[in-house]
Amino acid sequence: MRKYLLSWMICQLSVVNCQLANAQRQWTLDECVQYATEHSNEVLRKILELEISKNDLNTAQNEWMPTVSATVGQQFSFGNALASTGVMPSTTSEYNADLSFTGGSIGMEMPLFDGFLTRSRRRAAHWQVEQATASLAHVRKNLAIQVATYYLQVLYEQGMADVAQAQVETTRQLCEMTRSLVDEGRNPKSDMADAEAQLADDEYLLTECQGRVRTSLLNLAQLLNLDSVDDFAIADISGDENGDKDENANDGFADALYAEAVGNYPSILAGKALVEKSRHDISAARAGYYPQLTLRASLNTYYLNFFEHQPGIYEQVWNHIDNWLGYRFADAYPQFFRFPLQKHFARQLWDNRSELVGLHLTMPLFDHFRTRNNIRRAKMVMAANQLALDESQQQLRKEIDQAVLNARNAAERLRSSQKSEESGSIAFAFERDKFEAGRSTFYNLTLASQRLRTARENAVQAKYELLIRRKILETYSQ
Repeated sequence: MRKYLLSWMICQLSVVNCQLANAQRQWTLDECVQYATEHSNEVLRKILELEISKNDLNTAQNEWMPTVSATVGQQFSFGNALASTGVMPSTTSEYNADLSFTGGSIGMEMPLFDGFLTRSRRRAAHWQVEQATASLAHVRKNLAIQVATYYLQVLYEQGMADVAQAQVETTRQLCEMTRSLVDEGRNPKSDMADAEAQLADDEYLLTECQGRVRTSLLNLAQLLNLDSVDDFAIADISGDENGDKDENANDGFADALYAEAVGNYPSILAGKALVEKSRHDISAARAGYYPQLTLRASLNTYYLNFFEHQPGIYEQVWNHIDNWLGYRFADAYPQFFRFPLQKHFARQLWDNRSELVGLHLTMPLFDHFRTRNNIRRAKMVMAANQLALDESQQQLRKEIDQAVLNARNAAERLRSSQKSEESGSIAFAFERDKFEAGRSTFYNLTLASQRLRTARENAVQAKYELLIRRKILETYSQ
């Protein structure tokens, strides 16, 4: 009994440890980006589009292969036998007989020259795959930026909550100090009331900050498409918070970053792929002006069965059918006709077989200007894609210039806020000493405390703003 009880306790402790481990687990930024990429509906949709493009490419690559098909037909005729077989119409009543005609064939058709249509379609399908691949990378990059923004928003709200928590602790200490001074009779009781009111205001602001933290965590969890947001937490990130980065080193940083991004940024690669695809679509449209050469081959046979015997009609039917097919079995193989004509099924299929091999050349003469209009349309599509590519490059240049400027401004605001926080801390310490010595009022001490809190909030805001601006800059160089 004790053994079972011990086993049960070990299992329960294991479950509790697993729950505690999951509850204490903090998601890093890379883990959030990876999870969002794997569970984003938009990313999954782009992956499906890429697979469709690859399937279309495989289809285009196999268009040069021959097409093989089989045909089987069965028909019944009652009355004029020769007319029913399609050999020769007859109005003679002595040829009337009921019969069945079974025919089959296997045909092959292979394009030898199609005006470079197959080659153009294959190359266009290849660039379609490149475009789909670049579009998928672009969606993933934008999703990574969005996740990083939400992630840093959570850290910003947590930083603001930490500032509010520190302000509450500072105000509580001031309340204790004020209570001591009031009890000693050095300060009026109104200072105590002001201190308690200020503490209530600071606690209210702390509650608001904590609510914004929960809201930002919920937004991030929903962006990741998490099944549950319970016990969801993220880890802090460390970043270079000084202004001595490349974006502040020289004025040519934006030009160098654009020169690097324009060659590998996904949206630009997608635009270039569309332009190349349009170029090959024009070549495919021009194929309508070229002749087409096709190789065709077929194997044919049939089985003929008369339901009732009429003397002389079998020989007539065989002779007309041989003339229609181009074969003279009666002359070349007279031994086949020493026996009765009504042969069994397999024997007729073997004796009645025929082979056909030929080349077919199709010359386009007039197609209602369809080819001309298709070429014009393909050229207009290519011009539109080229304009879209130029706009994408211009937009990329604007985004990089704006991102570099925002990063520089954020770095300057961070340095200013850090100086302001340092000055505010010194001013608050002096004001606190003066208040404790009885040479200042609680109102002046509260103002110094509020200025210090504002400086700390500005520093937190500038810190995470600089981090997100630099994260955006990194996306252009990756």
